Amino acid sequence: MKNKVHLICNAHLDPVWQWRWTEGCSEAIATFRNAVEIIHEYPELIFNHNEAILYQWVKKFDNRLFQEIRNLVEQKRWFISGGWFLQPDVNLPPYENLVRHIRFGRDFFQSEFGVEPKVAYNFDSFGHPSGLPKLLRDFGYEFYIHQRPEKEFLDLPGSLYNWKGLDNSTIPAYRIEIGLYHTERKNISQRLEESTNLALELNRDVALFWGLGDHGGGATRIDLERIRQFTATEQRVDFMHSTTDRFYEAIKPLITDLPVYEGSLQRVFTGCYTSLARIKRRAAEASAAAIQAERLLQHHPTPPKPLNSSAVDDIWQDILFNDFHDILPGSCTEPAEQDALDLYGRAMENIRRLNMETITAINQSSDSLKAHIPVTVFNSNQSLTTFPVVFECMSDYRPFWEGEWVLKLFDRQGREIPSQEEQPEARLPFHRWRRKISFLAKDLELGVHHFYLKPIETDNPPADNPMAPAPAAPGQPPAISFLIMPDTADSWGTNTFAWRQVEGKFEQKFPERVIETGPVRTIYESTQTFHHSKITVHRVQYSDWPVTEYNIRIQWNEEQKRLKLAIPAELNDPRLFAQIPGGSEEFPPDGQEYVHGTWIRLESTDTQNPIPETRFIAHNGLHGFDFDGKEVRLSVLRSAAYCHEQGYDLNNGRSHKFMDMGIHEIRLALCDGGINGQAINEWLQAPPLVWAHLPIG
Repeated sequence: MKNKVHLICNAHLDPVWQWRWTEGCSEAIATFRNAVEIIHEYPELIFNHNEAILYQWVKKFDNRLFQEIRNLVEQKRWFISGGWFLQPDVNLPPYENLVRHIRFGRDFFQSEFGVEPKVAYNFDSFGHPSGLPKLLRDFGYEFYIHQRPEKEFLDLPGSLYNWKGLDNSTIPAYRIEIGLYHTERKNISQRLEESTNLALELNRDVALFWGLGDHGGGATRIDLERIRQFTATEQRVDFMHSTTDRFYEAIKPLITDLPVYEGSLQRVFTGCYTSLARIKRRAAEASAAAIQAERLLQHHPTPPKPLNSSAVDDIWQDILFNDFHDILPGSCTEPAEQDALDLYGRAMENIRRLNMETITAINQSSDSLKAHIPVTVFNSNQSLTTFPVVFECMSDYRPFWEGEWVLKLFDRQGREIPSQEEQPEARLPFHRWRRKISFLAKDLELGVHHFYLKPIETDNPPADNPMAPAPAAPGQPPAISFLIMPDTADSWGTNTFAWRQVEGKFEQKFPERVIETGPVRTIYESTQTFHHSKITVHRVQYSDWPVTEYNIRIQWNEEQKRLKLAIPAELNDPRLFAQIPGGSEEFPPDGQEYVHGTWIRLESTDTQNPIPETRFIAHNGLHGFDFDGKEVRLSVLRSAAYCHEQGYDLNNGRSHKFMDMGIHEIRLALCDGGINGQAINEWLQAPPLVWAHLPIG
């Protein structure tokens, strides 16, 4: 029996890249319409396509075309491949996002077409974490196809191999071995020759992915005629128009004897771990907020089912769209970046609306609490029962013009809880009309909790401006520093795997000073500058909570530079573990740039210490880092040119737009091993929700 070349026709179609989503939507309709027409002209052709979002667009804007596709799927002329919502980046999004990419995609294709593909693929995603094999197996997938990292970046034991990931979960995988996931206008004959030779050399079936791609396109009549001519004369192998699932069935007998590769499939395009940092931070915020909203809904006395199925899913689909591998990794244009930020804004506003509707219903069903200022707190963090709560409120309908008043906090039993007043966002000389309150919640389980504030006249009001030099304190956290590296790499960071050359550092402009202090926490402020940029650091130390919090505001005005935040390890011979989707991996102390989620754990390997020391770092979306055994350097910002590929010379006399200029807000939390670091990370991503003035009962 001859070996086969599986001709898998597809049209790689980026919804967003050098274009905005509206153009991607238009091209999806045009590409799908073209595929339908050509299928009718060439009875041998089978068209493959993934990405539920593209089918949703077609259904919404051209339902007649959608019905034609449905008929072709039934006739097995159009194959629903992959079955995900879209082809996301799979390094940067939280695991919960990847779960939903698969669930939303599979639910859509099962509902609309009655199909469940066996083969998943992410052709163009920039690396694949070792948490994926288990996730794919959990959803019933039997095979995984990818292209990146290519051979020059990652040595695999073969194009066909068994991929072993976390928890020893294993799935057969295939790295595309002939060309790319598409063909060009004039190279189909070359690809047919290459695939023929490879099938003869390997003595097995091979897959040839063909069709114009990136901006859609798919099959052309010229290419189909060339395929007919080539296959009519080449008799050494058989050619068949095929699908990803058929190719899998053909090589399935080889699986037990395939070599094994263990661990993540990395690295390529390391600049994408940092490019367009605003999108990355909004992504972390929005995903955490959506999960928090779902947990709040679970506490609704009578959860409204339409709300669960529509509003929450709509929120998630807005978030998931931005996980696309040319949006979240930061390789799109500035208008596309603004679209993504707008989409996160819509998701966050819808989350706020949903939360308000839910908490109002919850409070209406609660026992009545009459108070000057009722305060409702929702703790969504099951692993953390002691945590800080910070919120703002109005002290009364009008300011307390006479006398001095403080707001004191009480629980429902009337027991006072230590709290402090701090500077609110508003700067109005209205006798502290607006108040910012902080307190440390203790023994607050998962769920909704009620407190109240009561105004008390006092002879000893808090100072409006307690600024003072910071006192020296024992056991202070490690001194973080901000380093500047030259970064002339393109948007993807192509062929660049480390940024270690230090050009300069931010220098202290004002010594650290205390700007807030009280029974709950002390906030220290420092200001640092470099050239035309400024960083203001608020370091927060809690009186009775072993976490150091950093709220950092950056005014960034440096072109083709990289900002790194350096944190000393301060442990003997430390090992570094970091979050990846689905778990964590150990990373080497080699100074190279790696990708991770939102937390890092350092562990001392000191064998003389019976209890190994640990350090935990959580942050709000600083995914790139390096580690040399002495300090961790988180990549905060990189001001590469927008959508710039290395072949384009920026020194051409034109002005260019550079990423991430302007204001940035980042957050860090540092703690030792005596507290649940992953719970602290969850708190940092989604602090407790607070509503002041919301009536109860």
